Amino acid sequence: MASARYWDDLAEGERLNCRPFSLGQAEIMEFAGTYDPQLFHIDEEIAAASRFKGIIASSLHTLSSCTRVIVEALEGVQIMIGLGILAVELPNAVRPDDILVMDAYWTDLRRSSSKPGQGLATVRFTLRNQRGEAVMESGFKYMLVCRTNMTTP
Repeated sequence: MASARYWDDLAEGERLNCRPFSLGQAEIMEFAGTYDPQLFHIDEEIAAASRFKGIIASSLHTLSSCTRVIVEALEGVQIMIGLGILAVELPNAVRPDDILVMDAYWTDLRRSSSKPGQGLATVRFTLRNQRGEAVMESGFKYMLVCRTNMTTP
């Protein structure tokens, strides 16, 4: 287990070490069947005739997978609570077995003015497929524990 890291330990622009991942067709269809049953996610014939020319992953499935990868990459960062999800941009579809690589970094670091033991930070990310095409851009806002309760003048 990674040692504890606090808001004070983070740097603007610091990259997270995110592992690549992929979503198989059966996994895509199972997730969509439960949570996003649009036909281009769950019916091969209809998906083939759609503008996508085949099964694509639900954006909800892709975002959930990104959440998992980011949480794994936090390496001991002391998060108190998630505060929000940034707007999700979907420039290209995620297809079965795409190799997805995330570029994620810390930004918008600021100490809470009303609660000096807490800091705010955002992880922004771009997810790309094996062709280098962006398939998702978004981010997560967090409240973090500060190592110190003192503000610096």
